[in-house]
Amino acid sequence: MNNSTNLYPLSFKPIFKERVWGAETWVLSGLNRDTSVIENGFLKGNTINEALEVYLADLVGAGVYDACGDEFPLLIKYLIVNDFLSVQVHPDDKRAAAMHHAYGKTEMWYILDAKPGARLYLGFSRDMTPEVFYSHCENETLPEVMNCITPVKGECYFIPAGLIHACGGGLTIAEVQQVSDITYRVYDWGREHKRETAREMHLELALDAIDYSKHIPDPTTSGVLADSPFFTVRLLELDQQMEIDAFASDKFVVYLELEGASGIETDGVYYSSENRCLLVPASVDYWKIIPRGKTKLLEITR
Repeated sequence: MNNSTNLYPLSFKPIFKERVWGAETWVLSGLNRDTSVIENGFLKGNTINEALEVYLADLVGAGVYDACGDEFPLLIKYLIVNDFLSVQVHPDDKRAAAMHHAYGKTEMWYILDAKPGARLYLGFSRDMTPEVFYSHCENETLPEVMNCITPVKGECYFIPAGLIHACGGGLTIAEVQQVSDITYRVYDWGREHKRETAREMHLELALDAIDYSKHIPDPTTSGVLADSPFFTVRLLELDQQMEIDAFASDKFVVYLELEGASGIETDGVYYSSENRCLLVPASVDYWKIIPRGKTKLLEITR
């Protein structure tokens, strides 16, 4: 790689994952064992982390590079959920570092589509204790003490590490998360009892990772959808060009297309590929978003 050449908006090859409940498309991944490959410009064929090793803060910004080093800090996906996602929880940074030498996993779900009958299960509907939680797992009645939500297209749900969650079939979701793939499954809707569908369960690990307090789901639908130490996500709805002056921000920005299509104009016009995702490096100070008709985007940074 030639680090004397100016950085530009990057597009990536999608990574497809078949799951027992449906499928995932990883549109941008910094996970070292499954890292996104750049598919445009002179960096084509290199991974995002290989580019990061050369361009350092020019790619992600000084603050992000100081915090995260040579691993791109996000994992961005589309989920096609055809069957129940396991009831699960993710550890926070402290526990993940101690147990797995990895980052924790805080995430958010943006509902792209929800068929009639689709459900989200998000947090406990009452204050819980580890003992009562364990008994519900043993009796396979855990969903009875969780918030059951009928999701609506356009809603966004923030899922911090420690919040127990699941969903039923009939959902298409855009997910933004920390660069982690650590999941503790505690209940799998009976699939854990069948040899052909059984997956490893992690009830003992989960006990110390769960937030047992009552949770009140509070979806966002416009503006800043999620604002956390790990990512900030804003919904953009455009039908005309939008100019971005990022001279003072020193951060990367990812644009994920939800509806419609758009290009990013810097020294030329760049378009996303089939994964509908573009990353604007921190060293790019100014650009225009050029929508083709009415367009919805997630603007994602850290």
